[in-house]
Amino acid sequence: MADGGLKAPCGAHALALAARQCAVPLIVVAPAFKLTPQYLCSEDQEAFQRFGSPERVARFETASSAVQLVAPAFDYVPPDLVPLLVLNSGGNAPSYVYRLLSEMYHPDDFKLGA
Repeated sequence: MADGGLKAPCGAHALALAARQCAVPLIVVAPAFKLTPQYLCSEDQEAFQRFGSPERVARFETASSAVQLVAPAFDYVPPDLVPLLVLNSGGNAPSYVYRLLSEMYHPDDFKLGA
């Protein structure tokens, strides 16, 4: 994401928190085409998230009818939990993502909703 955060598979945020708690550096390796000029806005959670079938979490025959299951597909991992982001061009701090995006995208590309 444009702020250096990650849109990662569900569970990645918990993994990043555990890594920080245990003082283990979390190194993210990704291709450069995965960078996006988008930001995650707190009011835009539905556009960010995609939900899967709750069957992945619990089988319907074992779940109570009073329980509502939600199976999100993604987690947002904030940039302060990722000390190093390795792309095709080399390793960078997440705070440097804005510079990489300015090299990859035209300024008009940052106005996706307009």
